[in-house]
Amino acid sequence: MKYLTELQEIFKGGIDTSPATLEKYSEDTSIFKITPSVVVFPKDATDLKTLVRFASLHKGEVSLTARSAGTDMSGGPLSSSVVVDFLKYFNHVKYVDEEIAVTEPGVFYRDFEPLTLKHGVILPSYTASRELNTVGGMVANNSAGEKSLTYGKTERYVRMLKVVLADGNEYEFSKLTREEWEKKQKLPTFEGEIYRRINKLISDNLDLLRNEKPIVSKNSAGYGLWNIYDEKHDTFDLTQLFVGSQGTLGLITEITFDLVCVPDKSRMLIIFLRPKHLPILGEIINQVLKFCPESFESYDDKTFNVMLKVF
Repeated sequence: MKYLTELQEIFKGGIDTSPATLEKYSEDTSIFKITPSVVVFPKDATDLKTLVRFASLHKGEVSLTARSAGTDMSGGPLSSSVVVDFLKYFNHVKYVDEEIAVTEPGVFYRDFEPLTLKHGVILPSYTASRELNTVGGMVANNSAGEKSLTYGKTERYVRMLKVVLADGNEYEFSKLTREEWEKKQKLPTFEGEIYRRINKLISDNLDLLRNEKPIVSKNSAGYGLWNIYDEKHDTFDLTQLFVGSQGTLGLITEITFDLVCVPDKSRMLIIFLRPKHLPILGEIINQVLKFCPESFESYDDKTFNVMLKVF
């Protein structure tokens, strides 16, 4: 990397250009492979600010791509420039109670859940890769899993985000009243400019956002512009713009999640289908959904036999 020496002089965290590391970070769980120029391991938010300012100085030559566990299946954490690893240092859960959890993005969900269960609560949007993924990845991808029928996607549980933006400063984002939203727009700063631009974008395209919002239970396409303004409650929430953005809008340093109580009882229903049932499969699904199941999974015979062997 052309500017490696310069970066080493201003960056406290680790910097690695070894062939083994570059090979490791050239893949996620997608079909893609892109080898980075360097992998960096920021120690704190100050390091992230330094990285962003460094990239701004070398705009067009240096880009930053956030990465935690690398379980993404779309190539999101891959880059030919600088990969920013959050696993090594941003891996602390700062606070948990019966309502919220405050955590850094590099915390594995498998380590996060036992801490919330001590309080009888859970982050219910966990994925099938819950033993492998991090909570930061869940936010970056707006993850959902087996309980999404009842509990929805991760966007529903993000209360607050701390993010380092393009100017190299860290900001907090959370739901705002109209009065708070208008106050933000009056700031003569980079932050104020963001709020002014987003407000104009929403105001100029409100009908379009209303009409084009996908009517689906799980949307993974595009930025969540239609979720920022809640017309019913007249509130604005910029966390919704970052959720699902795959780190393209800023580097997340801290997440505050809303949590839900764990049900004390549950029941399971298993339906065995035969070829004759396939023509009415849609009808069967609609009948089952009337009972609002917490989860609804399907297996073919081969997958089912593998499950029996494993469990």
